Amino acid sequence: MSVANPPPSDPEDWRPKDLEMISHVEVFQNKPAILKKVESRLTKLKKAMVVELLTCIPQLPPGTNIEKGQIARGENHNGFPFLSLDIPQNFSKTEMFTFRTLFWWGHYLGFSMILKGDKLKTYFQRLSTTCNEPPFQDIYLSLAPTPWEWRLDEKHFSLVGEQQVWANKANLLDHMKIMRFYSIADESFKELDWTQAGVKFWKDVAPVCLG
Repeated sequence: MSVANPPPSDPEDWRPKDLEMISHVEVFQNKPAILKKVESRLTKLKKAMVVELLTCIPQLPPGTNIEKGQIARGENHNGFPFLSLDIPQNFSKTEMFTFRTLFWWGHYLGFSMILKGDKLKTYFQRLSTTCNEPPFQDIYLSLAPTPWEWRLDEKHFSLVGEQQVWANKANLLDHMKIMRFYSIADESFKELDWTQAGVKFWKDVAPVCLG
């Protein structure tokens, strides 16, 4: 006796997992308050950076804004909400000199320095000479062709200390993005002082971006 094959499932049919997920409302109920806490932390970092940047104005590229400190919010970066802070910031067709802090829901808090322009070769030369210094042991270099790729994996990022991995690839980039990550899954994330961590990152990468 032959057994009839079950009819193929309709992709529009509800799966048990679908019904389980759409019955959960807690994330959406708490999301506004959580993002408000994120925004508050970014605002505190912004205020600290305004003070910090006063000491290095002559070393910044012309046109760099050290006061505005734009905080941006989005709902869908690869499917997840995010908030970001840019200070200092300098965006043009040929120049980028921006310290971006990114909170990416479900992923991490990341501090990044994005650099582009006539001094790009100098930035990479400085990175080559400092990449093995202690402050750079947990800093990553983006290998993506665009500075707006934030997925932390071997394809898109390499530890700065692994110079043999990125040295040749860096020649193909028209920008530099170096980052330090704090995973939200880490037990220490709850106690992390975002202002202290952000200012420390800025000071740690100063030998590259300020010289």
